[in-house]
This record gives sequence, structure tokens and C-alpha cells, in this order.
Amino acid sequence: MFDDIRARYFPTELVPGIIARPVDAGSFWTLIERVPGDVFSSLSDLGNYEMPAARQGRALGLREVYANIHSEHIIFYDAHGEPVGWSTGVMVDPSTFFMSYTGVSPQYRRMGIYSAFLNVFMPYLYEVGYERVTSNHMVNNRAVLIAKLKAGFFITGTLLDERWGAQVSMVYLFHEDRRKGFASAFGLENYSGVPEYFTGEHGEPQNA
Repeated sequence: MFDDIRARYFPTELVPGIIARPVDAGSFWTLIERVPGDVFSSLSDLGNYEMPAARQGRALGLREVYANIHSEHIIFYDAHGEPVGWSTGVMVDPSTFFMSYTGVSPQYRRMGIYSAFLNVFMPYLYEVGYERVTSNHMVNNRAVLIAKLKAGFFITGTLLDERWGAQVSMVYLFHEDRRKGFASAFGLENYSGVPEYFTGEHGEPQNA
């Protein structure tokens, strides 16, 4: 549905030698298995809840409905064409996109890949028509929390979920009236929270 818009932003070189390319949902889950190293801690090792296999069949109909919601699947490739990271997310409502998972192989961290990806992905979501972008992160994932705060995200609370553990909830608001509404609702000083690389001359997000 958004292929023409997406093609203006992707594929793109995030940092020297690292290319972000969109893929279909079916290919995505196969490709991320090739990303080297332990990108995330195993949720089962952490003791988090997993639905028993015997009950997973009950959700097939719901999964089919969910599969038709707007989603994005991006793979990060190295100079040899091998996947080294990914990002995926899904529409929550007509105003909100949820960044579900973004991960980078440990050997490719601290290269600015995540921040560079936000620099492209956020203007893309704005052009698609979203007004809000949300995400959840483990409470001790300092690197991503700091990157999101620097990018203009607000912390909106904590989330306790038997599947994912303790997480910090965050939101980015594209429009000034929403940011003022957020500040007014929570008694904060007005704060635009829009990095220069997200905005054009008149404050609208742009692809830097």
C-alpha cells in the first residue's frame, strides 16, 4: 500500500557499508535467524512466559487478521550482503505506529546504526501519515533508551508484561500541537523535542 513512499526512503545506506532494505514478512523471519551473535537475551532463559504449543493453534484466525494490518520489516545488511540487524513494527491505530523490535548484531553496535535508522525511518512514517510512534524497551537497555531520548521521544511509563518482562514505554509525537498537548496534560514545560535532522525549514519532518 505504501510501496511508492517506501521506495523514496529505502534501500538506504545507514553508515558506511550498512544498507537497510525492506523485505516481505515471510522472508523477514528467515533472514533474522542469520544475524550473527545473541542480539537479545533469550526470553525463555529469563523466565518469561511462553504460550504452550498446544494452544497456539487457537490463535490462527487472529494471526490472519493481524497479518493484514500495516507493518514494516527492514533488514540491515553488511557490505557482503549478509544480514546484521533488523527492525519491524506495526500499526496500533490510525495515528500510531509501534516499533516492535530493532536489533543489531553485537559486533556492529556502537557504529550509529540505530540513530541513523531513526533518521530515515521516522520521516518515512510521517509521510505515510502517522502522528505518533511508540516503542517499549527493557528497563536496563540504556543505549537504546538514550538514543530514543536524544531523538525526541518521551518516556510515558513502565509496562509489566509476563511475556516481555519490565519495560519502559516511549512515544514520539510528530506535530507541535500534540507535543504541546502532552506538555499540558502532564504539567510540563513546552518542549518541541524535534531534532534538526527530523525537520525541514518550517518544522516538518524530512529525509535528511
